[in-house]
Amino acid sequence: MAEGPAGSRPVVAVVGGGISGIVAARVLAASPAGVHVLLLEETGELGGRISSGEVAGVPVELGPDQFLRRDPSAERLCREVGLGDDLVEPSARSAGIFSYGRLRPIPRGTVVGVPTDLEAVAESGVVSPAGVERARLDSSLPGPDLTGAELGLEDDPGGQSPAERSAGDILRPRLGDEVVDRLVDPLLGGINAGGVDTLSLGVVAPQIASALSGRHDVLAPLATTLPPPVPGPVPAPGGGEPEQRSPFLGVRGGLARLVRACQRELEQGGVEILTRTPVTAVELVPGQPGSPPWRLETATRTVEAHGLVLALPGYVASEIVKGFAPGASAALGEVPYASVAMATLAFEREQLVLPSGWSGFLVPRNEERLMTAATFLTSKWPWMSQPGTALVRVSAGRYGDERIGELDDGELARLLAGELADLAGVVAKHKAWRVTRFDHSFPQYRPGHRSLVARARRELAELPSVELAGAVLGGIGIPACISSGQAAGGAVADSLLV
Repeated sequence: MAEGPAGSRPVVAVVGGGISGIVAARVLAASPAGVHVLLLEETGELGGRISSGEVAGVPVELGPDQFLRRDPSAERLCREVGLGDDLVEPSARSAGIFSYGRLRPIPRGTVVGVPTDLEAVAESGVVSPAGVERARLDSSLPGPDLTGAELGLEDDPGGQSPAERSAGDILRPRLGDEVVDRLVDPLLGGINAGGVDTLSLGVVAPQIASALSGRHDVLAPLATTLPPPVPGPVPAPGGGEPEQRSPFLGVRGGLARLVRACQRELEQGGVEILTRTPVTAVELVPGQPGSPPWRLETATRTVEAHGLVLALPGYVASEIVKGFAPGASAALGEVPYASVAMATLAFEREQLVLPSGWSGFLVPRNEERLMTAATFLTSKWPWMSQPGTALVRVSAGRYGDERIGELDDGELARLLAGELADLAGVVAKHKAWRVTRFDHSFPQYRPGHRSLVARARRELAELPSVELAGAVLGGIGIPACISSGQAAGGAVADSLLV
């Protein structure tokens, strides 16, 4: 074998230092294949969208602030790197939607925004009485049973998925436009910075798609899938009935602590981490058995590698693989991306009045606002708190809405603060602000996405020891990205053991 940075050990290059790439490098470093791992990241630090910092001297999450514990991969990783004692649940657990002129609670019994209890929807006021009555027709309206292909649960070998319908096309005929626009789209669409009329239900909400397979209605089959409360009741404040644990977890001090802990572990394990090192080209090099089949070019060095993990956005991976996997390049290049920006605003605490017990609220697209959501950070996470200061984060940006790209940071913060005042009654003036932008960072899982990814992976599977990882595969949350990194790292390690 060719000599690498660690002598005669095979070399694996992981391109992309977000959480997917970090985890792939971690798996490879611990594998029995005995590889030397290079982790290559074009920016100055690891973590991707995971970022923590300060606003007005208060520690704050600048990217995602929590993860779902239903998929245990993120919680498990936190515990493995020594952060188990710093896992915290949000203190404020209720959330709302701005609808018909005021903030209203998200109705109980919703599954990623899709309702199962129309009485709760009626009580919330998010949807008008006429909209609720329209949704009641779901049980009586005729219609053909939905197939797995229509729902996006099956891969079309031809890569076209002509039968798949969007989430909106599936839900609107059953529940009506008002329920979809005012309840489903803010949650299901908001999570993905997109809209239900352009998203694949099988990718963004596979639990819903699976429940609807073989059925023509929505409410009854979905009601049977409501997840049980996370086990382990905790004492209620002030006594009384115990509360169930939250389905979400964060890390006290910020999720960037997870990135730093992983980075320390990687460095101690001999992983070579190169930041500010964009990969400019990757070439498949024919050679003798056992010789490195991959050559990577950067501005400062050439890397010969026996294995390769690409933990990158689709449009970046598309350019890298174009020379040796044109079909995979075309498929990955078809995945569109949305940009998102967040303004974190600091207020004098005694001047800020927010709904008690709420973690924030969502804003439906049909309200025609710039903002998409607000998070009451200080209420939700007590560690983001200092005497006299309260923090609120206001988000903007979704697929098809390019306004945030036309505004500089100061103008964006001013406009979002004005909308927060208008929608939530925040009359106090903020004393500090910070804008964080994630340009072209949210892949849009359109109908046919599963087949696009399968097509790319089938072509790459014909090549030696190369895998994809990251959100482009079909999961935008931290646990999904961690799982994709684990799978990619494990597959490359296994291929080198053969």
